[in-house]
Amino acid sequence: MPLNISDPIYEMLSHARGYAAGDTLVQSISLCIGFWFLDAKTIRKLSAGTVRQQDFEDAICLCLERRSRQAEAAFRGFSQVRLGEHGFQDLFFHWVKFSGDKNRLLRLIERMIYPFLTRASWPYIAVPAWLERLAVELLPAGEGTFYSGASGVCGPAFEIARQRREWGIPLRVVTCEEHPGLFHLSVLLASMYGFEFEQYNTDCLRDGKAPVKADFSIMFPPLRGGEPVRISDSLTCGSDWAYAYHQLCALNENGAGVCRISNGALFNAKNRRFREYLLKRNVVDAVIALPKSSLPFTPSAPSTSLVVFRRGRKKDDAVQMAELPESSQLRAKGSPLRTLAGAGKSVLPIVWENSREVPPSELDASNLSPQRYLSWPRQSDGPPLPCAGEVAEGGGLSRKAVQMKDVAQIYRGINVAAFSRSGEGVEVLRLSDVQEGRIRMDGVARYELPDRTKQERYRIHKGDILISCKGKAIKLCVVSEKESPLLSHDFLGIRPDPAKANPWYLFYFLQSPAGQQAIQQIQMGSSITMIRAADLERLPLHYIPLAQQTQYAAELREANILLEEQLAAVNASRERAYERFYQKIGLEDTL
Repeated sequence: MPLNISDPIYEMLSHARGYAAGDTLVQSISLCIGFWFLDAKTIRKLSAGTVRQQDFEDAICLCLERRSRQAEAAFRGFSQVRLGEHGFQDLFFHWVKFSGDKNRLLRLIERMIYPFLTRASWPYIAVPAWLERLAVELLPAGEGTFYSGASGVCGPAFEIARQRREWGIPLRVVTCEEHPGLFHLSVLLASMYGFEFEQYNTDCLRDGKAPVKADFSIMFPPLRGGEPVRISDSLTCGSDWAYAYHQLCALNENGAGVCRISNGALFNAKNRRFREYLLKRNVVDAVIALPKSSLPFTPSAPSTSLVVFRRGRKKDDAVQMAELPESSQLRAKGSPLRTLAGAGKSVLPIVWENSREVPPSELDASNLSPQRYLSWPRQSDGPPLPCAGEVAEGGGLSRKAVQMKDVAQIYRGINVAAFSRSGEGVEVLRLSDVQEGRIRMDGVARYELPDRTKQERYRIHKGDILISCKGKAIKLCVVSEKESPLLSHDFLGIRPDPAKANPWYLFYFLQSPAGQQAIQQIQMGSSITMIRAADLERLPLHYIPLAQQTQYAAELREANILLEEQLAAVNASRERAYERFYQKIGLEDTL
């Protein structure tokens, strides 16, 4: 009879007497990976008699030989721990109880690797899941080649590969890891997830060279750093920056990368000349100071920051300086960062809320710490936006310029990253569901959202204007009476006050050159541009009386509808002309 175990990992560790915790975890991971690959018939056969470790490994390698020679070699390389016949049998019968549920096995493997094995054996590579997600979100969206030169167990590689696969964007992933155990484990995990990674088990830091030129890269190197790299006869990259320099060399002429470095590397004297080198080449796009608690298993480790590199920057492009809350704020109950990170949601909005764009002329190579630049008075905010005038007769406002918040309510969308998709779930409007100014409901995804009482705050209403809040390209649309899904965090919603603003007037204004310029002024970030709800509320509008808004917007809308009908008729006429041509030359069967 299977034991009623609430947490099989703690149960296993509590009964593993006489063996090192790391060895017990490695053997348990090997067993669970084996059960994941083996079929039920083979598992029953192994369970029927005396269980020998060699028989189990032979069965796994026979299975993997048919799937992937690389995965077979990785399993032999990783499964080197020997706990003795009795110890192996105990672990085998402990984990075989879960072999019938592949999804649960995968979750158990992930948990045994992080945090248990990471804490016991490799604390210097520990990276929380929320920090991996943040690093991926800092990269531009698009296809290309992703390179991880300090891959650990491939966390960022899995994160970006999953993201691009969900978006339907092709991505080549190349990983490099010099630690044999981590390398073998990353190969096995990639095979289990169904990802085709190109694996390089070499010393990636030698001479700063990389096995690939990449469009994107993320590196969370060991906290001990690398070996110094000589760049020229007069310049050496210190150990603190070694992985960052390697990443920079791996990027192509327009590539973007994210690398974690110690905070001391941003201001210590020994690395000043290298920082001058980075500023001269204009490759630093952002610096984000991380809370100390982002290194959960190494309390004595140095504080760290994320440095975002982007090659091909323009000369005057600003550098984003940001600081996430300190560890005490991260642990505080109810803090926004802890709430988002714990729920598996994006913390990127908090980054931009605690950031400032700094012109390159203001940067000082002696100190690139975000704290220094965030403490300076903001010089780029400009004069305050015009305030609303007095309400005039008929609900209009007397001034020509008002802020968006004076005539409309701004609301945010829901972040569905932590929720699973379900055919019976709630419809959530994403970025791809708005095309050419219209909502396309045929492909809207459904998500299983637990709390239905809080969903109404995200539901779109007839007359709302939707504006995308991520990326340089802005999507706009007006909600018709037919749509009522929830809004995703890809958008901000604008709900006009019917006594002050006409939805179509606001829509056409935001589409105008003046409206587009106003939107560009509130966009934040270089690698990933965003619009904050607070900034959209302050966006200046050219205001006219409500009656004129309604009249002029109706006239423009009517003209657009007529032009679309005429264009459709012209396209149909052109298609008929081509059909007649094909028929005359005998190609009608190809139509």
